[in-house]
Amino acid sequence: MTETVGTASGRGKKAQGKSGRAAALTVERIYTTPGVHPYDEVSWERRDVVMTNWRDGTVNFEQRGVEFPDFWSVNATNIVTSKYFRGAAGSPQRESSLRQLIDRVVGVYHRSGLEHGYFATEEDAEVFAQELTWMLLHQVFSFNSPVWFNVGTNSPQQVSACLPYDAMVSTPAGLVPIGELVERDAVGTKVFDAHGLTSVVATKANGVREVIRLHTKAGHQLDVTPDHVVWKSTGPGTGRWVEAGTLRPGDQLEWHRTHSYGESVIEVAQLAEASLAGWLQSDGFVGRYETGTNRSLTIEAMTVTEAERVWVGAALDAVFPGVHRHERKVATQDTSLDCRRTRLYGDVLSEFVDRWGLRTRGVEMTVPAHLFTAPLPVVACYLRSLFQAEGYVSRRESSTLVGMDMISEQLIRGVQALLGRFGIFARVGRKTEPRPDRHDLWCIRIQNAGDRRAFADEIGFIDPVKEAKLEESFELPGLSARAVKRLEIARIEERGEQEVYDIQTESGEFLAAGLRVHNCFILAVDDTMESILNWYREEGLIFKGGSGAGLNLSRIRSSKELLSSGGTASGPVSFMRGADASAGTIKSGGATRRAAKMVVLDVDHPDIEEFVATKAKEEAKIRVLRDAGFDMDLGGSDITSVQYQNANNSVRVTDEFMRAVEADGEFGLRARMTGEVIDRVPAKKLFRTIAQAAWECADPGIQYDGTINDWHTCPESGRISASNPCSEYMHLDNSSCNLASLNLLKFLGDNGQFDAARFRKAVELIITAMDISICFADFPTEPIADTTRKFRQLGIGYANLGALLMATGHAYDSEGGQALAAAITSLMTGAAYKRSAELAGVVGTYDGYARNAEAHQRVIRKHAAANDDVRTFPASSPVHKLATSTWKECLAIGERNGWRNAQASVLAPTGTIGLMMDCDTTGIEPDLALVKFKKLVGGGSMQIVNQTVPRALVKLGYQHEQVEAIVEYIGEHGHVIDAPGLRHEHYEVFDCAMGERSIAPMGHVRMMAAVQPFLSGAISKTVNMPEVATVEDVEKIYLEGWKLGLKALAIYRDNCKVGQPLSAGKSAKATEKAEAPAPVEARPVRRRLPKKRPSETVSFTVGGAEGYLTAGSYPDNGLGEIFVKLGKQGSTLAGVMDAFSMSISVGLQYGIPLEFYVSKFSNLRFEPAGMTDDPDVRIATSVLDYLFRRLALDHLPYEKRAQLGIFSADERTKQVAGTDYSTGYGEVDVEGLRSSVDAAPAAEEAEHTPGAAPAPVEVGSSTELLELRLGKAADAPLCMTCGTKMRPAGSCYLCEGCGSTSGCS
Repeated sequence: MTETVGTASGRGKKAQGKSGRAAALTVERIYTTPGVHPYDEVSWERRDVVMTNWRDGTVNFEQRGVEFPDFWSVNATNIVTSKYFRGAAGSPQRESSLRQLIDRVVGVYHRSGLEHGYFATEEDAEVFAQELTWMLLHQVFSFNSPVWFNVGTNSPQQVSACLPYDAMVSTPAGLVPIGELVERDAVGTKVFDAHGLTSVVATKANGVREVIRLHTKAGHQLDVTPDHVVWKSTGPGTGRWVEAGTLRPGDQLEWHRTHSYGESVIEVAQLAEASLAGWLQSDGFVGRYETGTNRSLTIEAMTVTEAERVWVGAALDAVFPGVHRHERKVATQDTSLDCRRTRLYGDVLSEFVDRWGLRTRGVEMTVPAHLFTAPLPVVACYLRSLFQAEGYVSRRESSTLVGMDMISEQLIRGVQALLGRFGIFARVGRKTEPRPDRHDLWCIRIQNAGDRRAFADEIGFIDPVKEAKLEESFELPGLSARAVKRLEIARIEERGEQEVYDIQTESGEFLAAGLRVHNCFILAVDDTMESILNWYREEGLIFKGGSGAGLNLSRIRSSKELLSSGGTASGPVSFMRGADASAGTIKSGGATRRAAKMVVLDVDHPDIEEFVATKAKEEAKIRVLRDAGFDMDLGGSDITSVQYQNANNSVRVTDEFMRAVEADGEFGLRARMTGEVIDRVPAKKLFRTIAQAAWECADPGIQYDGTINDWHTCPESGRISASNPCSEYMHLDNSSCNLASLNLLKFLGDNGQFDAARFRKAVELIITAMDISICFADFPTEPIADTTRKFRQLGIGYANLGALLMATGHAYDSEGGQALAAAITSLMTGAAYKRSAELAGVVGTYDGYARNAEAHQRVIRKHAAANDDVRTFPASSPVHKLATSTWKECLAIGERNGWRNAQASVLAPTGTIGLMMDCDTTGIEPDLALVKFKKLVGGGSMQIVNQTVPRALVKLGYQHEQVEAIVEYIGEHGHVIDAPGLRHEHYEVFDCAMGERSIAPMGHVRMMAAVQPFLSGAISKTVNMPEVATVEDVEKIYLEGWKLGLKALAIYRDNCKVGQPLSAGKSAKATEKAEAPAPVEARPVRRRLPKKRPSETVSFTVGGAEGYLTAGSYPDNGLGEIFVKLGKQGSTLAGVMDAFSMSISVGLQYGIPLEFYVSKFSNLRFEPAGMTDDPDVRIATSVLDYLFRRLALDHLPYEKRAQLGIFSADERTKQVAGTDYSTGYGEVDVEGLRSSVDAAPAAEEAEHTPGAAPAPVEVGSSTELLELRLGKAADAPLCMTCGTKMRPAGSCYLCEGCGSTSGCS
């Protein structure tokens, strides 16, 4: 399943008014004022957006002078500018104002609503557009990311990256246009990628799209759509996949050297024809003379040396045997030249001239198309003629180049491409001609000695003088021909709309004329080999903040069943292995442990236990590899060797199974083909296996099949068998859902009351817009398009629930908080379905409604009945009252009209769009912590107490002076415990997801249960559990989730994954009550070693480099100095290592802990690296990595080494034999694990904000700020784009610095 913008309209039956015309909507103003445009009500300002990597300071994105309202935060400005502004970076066509973005999107909704008959009058349509604009401008709601990416552009309204027809794909057969590969559906064709050869597994024509051209300084060009993913190089062997539209001048692409030999048979006649064609294009004439007696087709060839005359003559003899030719000597100023003109006439020349495309002359000349796939000897003859006639060798004092200048740009660029087939890198440039009657020259240059050597060996010159000059150039030193070159982008050009195409390869990438690019598709699967291979073929590239995919593999027969041939089936888990490897290869934006992909297996599948154990077993493997010295961290180079890490796994459990668990009975596993029970297992044991695996590695989650399908509006059209990656959207297979989310805090009035009436009106307007979007969007596959057009699934939701509850004085885990959340959710879905019923009366029901009318009405009644069961409190009573009347209206209108949409609501993660709306919390989540990290206009940052805290204190009845004192205390301590004047019964209001007072896991489950009955879909949320939680605790949560009526549930136990940072502070509480010593002035003191001290010398070998490590200790134990001998005495390497040793030794003597150095220098990667001769450290990523691992093993106790992940061979052996890995971990030096960067906070804002203070310079996000306060490393990955610690957002992670996500939007 995927999240998309919508589809073309598939209208159902229209309701007719008395006049015979269809009823239509009238739109009431909610926020706007007649005669005043929303933009005129706000103050605008220009800002510079410069986004850097927090760790190393490199610039990730830059756009200056963008226009935003003054109340938008710096963070929201950065994210919208970098993520959602369209147009090539640095080009005049790129959007530069929020007005342009909103107008682009709203304009499409306005026009489409009019076109499809939604509005009663044009005035209603105008009010609709202004209200949408106002709400988007004021961050009241946001559409999901795909809308901002695509709507209003000249692209299909769905991410579908591709290249124009003529984009050359590098293949062993030569350079083939991508359009040609698609036209002949060239599945199986071998193509080059960055690692060698791969195969095309699918092709697709993507219609007409906007195309940009990336010009490099070396003259190479790449034509792509702005959303096509290309490799952005950041250094030798490093980089990441990015959308081409986000690139800017100064970024680098990657060019790979390949040899395309050609696969056709070499014919002698081709060699001669290529030689003659090249000569005629460079130093010849083809055409008809307008004067003289002979006006028939003529070819002429000019030669100036005997070698040239012989070369051309031999070619003419072979191509035109027996054809008479005229040869005449031509006088020249240089008498040393033997200049001759050879001329042929007649129609006998026509076939050759047309075959080689020689009638075009001058600036219109191009390389003959068939040379791009011709055998290399044929290409060499053509190029030899060109370079002999027009080329030269320019020898300078320290370098030499081979060059050629001509007036045709296309010819020169074609020559560049042909040289690339030989693996020769050439640069193209333009030489401006000042004279108005002359053309500019296009120049090609072959500079590096390695490339010139390849040119001399493969192509060369005809004349011995030029050949000798080229050979002499190799006497000078020069650069070798490197396999990979990094090419800097010089400029980006808009190319307009073109027909575009894409291919899918096994590796997920290919080379376009040597430049590294990506490709993308969607997926589907059934129990046939054809379907399974099609699943592999269509496994899609998952864009950050874009669409996701989910599938249920339960139709694939188990490994316990027979094939029709008599053999045993492989089972779904074996096929998962191949799909996982493919997904890991093609995943965009760098690797994270979570991918936007969901794999589901039914609990009655005979291979369920193997499925459940897959990721837990791999997690154990990760531990062993990490302890052996491999880089198994998030994004580490060695993590790719681990399987099943590129999807979230879920088990689909039935009510029958859950009842068997409660009764401690047996449960039958059923054959996929016959449905018969082929095995019976103890249900409680299988349930324990699921919980144990989730406890170990957070997978699998659980989806409750009975609940899901009991709330299914369209059961007659098929069961719900899977979900999207984050589990909030569940409906028919091959369907999609259009999402949008409201900012709940925008509906909280100054009086502390939730404005339910305005909220209902906003929902009705937004759901109208969401339905309109299905009239104009595009889809990745026809089955998805067909299903979505027939059922028109929508998913309205909200963000900032946690902030709203705190601001209204409600604890997240309280009956009052849950009642308010339930009432708001009920009102939202009731208003959405009410408007859906009204739309059915205007533009018709969804196509599948007639078949599912009874079931749909039953589900609506279930929603209404659940609303009646909600317990009300004073704060929720007005909301609940309006929800009750709304459901009554919904039922009445729906019974008359039917409904326009099969689904209406979900609770999505709202990652990137939550930041766009400046939300404090995402989706249904509580607040992360009471103190947050905030970026400031003009640079710098500060830590600030959440603005919901003072609102909550006022709501709870505290006076202004008390509020200030409590906020100051929270700003200093990060929590409310012992805050001055704060009553203990109010502590729970300020409970957060993390911190001193964190919400209990069951508190999260109870909140999900409160709102689930009022959602068409489900909830994207992970229940976080402490590290000390037991398997029994996981079982209890999964069982309670079923009893409470949830549709899906996933847990995450702190530090259950090796790739996450280890927790610190396990023993901190044991000593925190110790009496604090009197304050003294602390200065570092150097403790020198005595003259005689014990030492130990170790010889080592790392990647073939030999060296010696001497470690000197204090007599009472403790490392005090090191000496490292590496390289020859007096060499630069030896000197650097001596200086390094002295620096480390002095630091040790001043008291810097050895474990600090170990944490800093272990895992550093540089040459020499590889195998060592040390049995305790078998592989080292560098010499420093080995040295500090060895020092740790020799001088640190087990507890400290365990927290650093460093063990001896004997210790690893014992662990593999069964020792619990979770024991023995001590405190992590969080401060020591940080990198710092200078930031200048704005002191003025800090002074005027209670509880605010400059943020520590080593902090880059709220998560990192929380780490410092807790003294504990947060269980979250680092952002692959900007390097800051991410925060949870639903089932995924979100970077609040740049808006990147781990798969959700």
